[in-house]
Amino acid sequence: MKIVAIANQKGGVGKTTTAVNLGAALAEKHHRTLIIDLDPQANATSSFGLQAVEQTSLYEPLIGDASIIERIFPTERDALFIVPSDLDLAGAEVEIARMPSHLTRLSETLKPLHADETFDFVLLDCPPSLGILMSNALAAADELLTPIQCEY
Repeated sequence: MKIVAIANQKGGVGKTTTAVNLGAALAEKHHRTLIIDLDPQANATSSFGLQAVEQTSLYEPLIGDASIIERIFPTERDALFIVPSDLDLAGAEVEIARMPSHLTRLSETLKPLHADETFDFVLLDCPPSLGILMSNALAAADELLTPIQCEY
């Protein structure tokens, strides 16, 4: 399983667009792909027509004892799945910062995915800030994809 963080601390550069379209392209090539929406704005989540529903986001697996496996939802595209986000993730930054394992919390949360071997790719759609969530994504990732806005 390859974990790719799609990150840039600047907003509006296409992180979510890249995550969603790369996920769709990988799924089209029959790679089982999971998008994890780490952005409390939940744009990747809403792009799949999902709305925030209590206790369906990554918040509980990051903060408590819930399993990430229980938070995986299928999309309309075969081989493409998502772990949705919601505004609760904004509060997770403060809670994770108080944990002894604050920089490896996401890595610990993703361990069941490694053991399960269900997915070929996990795409981490990061928030537009260099906070605890992005730091965790960078620590958990095998690869980093940084979209930039082309300006002249």
